[in-house]
Amino acid sequence: MRRNYISPEFQKNNVYGTYNMLEQSNYFGSKMLIIEDSISIINQNIIYYQKSNGEQIDYDTETTLESTIYSSSDDKLLNHTLILDQSQSQYNLDNSTNWILNINLNSLLTNYIYAQLKKFRTFEGLKNEMNIYNDVDVAIKKYIQLNVLNRYKYSSIDLYIKYNDLRNQNILRYKNTWNENIIISNYKVSNFQSATDLNQNNVVIQFNQSQPSKNFNFDYYYNVNFVKI
Repeated sequence: MRRNYISPEFQKNNVYGTYNMLEQSNYFGSKMLIIEDSISIINQNIIYYQKSNGEQIDYDTETTLESTIYSSSDDKLLNHTLILDQSQSQYNLDNSTNWILNINLNSLLTNYIYAQLKKFRTFEGLKNEMNIYNDVDVAIKKYIQLNVLNRYKYSSIDLYIKYNDLRNQNILRYKNTWNENIIISNYKVSNFQSATDLNQNNVVIQFNQSQPSKNFNFDYYYNVNFVKI
C-alpha cells in the first residue's frame, strides 16, 4: 500500500449519546418522551429511590436506602411571593387590600416533571460520567428544559383563600399564612386577574381581599395547571 504521509486532521472518539441532551429528529424518526396531556400541580408528594449521587442503577438496592420525597406544596411555597400592591391608596389598603402573587412557573414545572421522571426511572442506567455535566440531576433538568417545557403552556391557577378574624390581634394584620389544608370549593376564589410574561416563565396574580384587612388576614394556597401544546 502506498503511503501519502498526510496526517489526519481529525481524531474520532466514541462518546455517550447522553452527552447531548437535546432530542434531534431525523428522516428515519427519533425517540420521543411520552408526556401527559395536562399537568396539575396540586398538593401531592412524589416518592422515588436513587443512589446518594443521584444515579438510578439498581432498584432493589436503592429501595433499601432512604427515599427521596418531592413535595409540590413545599415547592410552590418556595417558588412564589405574596406582596402588597404599593401603588394602592390608603383606603384600599384598609378596606379592600390589593395583593400581588408572583409565581415562578418555569421552576415549578421543571421540578414536577423532574420528580416524575425520577419516580418512573426514565433515565435508569445513566451515570454521572455519561454526561457533560458530570451530574445526573443537572443532565435530567437540562433535558427537561430543552425538550419538554416547550411542549406545555400555562393554563390556569386555582386560588384558595380562607379569611381569619383578627378581633383584637392587630399585630397579625397583613400576616397571611400558606395553608395546604384549605383546598375545598368554599375557599376557591375566581375574582382575580392574571398575566404571564412573554415566555410564560412567571405569572402574576392580582386580587383584593373581600374582607377588610383591619379585621381579617387570610390563609391561602394555589394550584397550577398546564396543558400540552
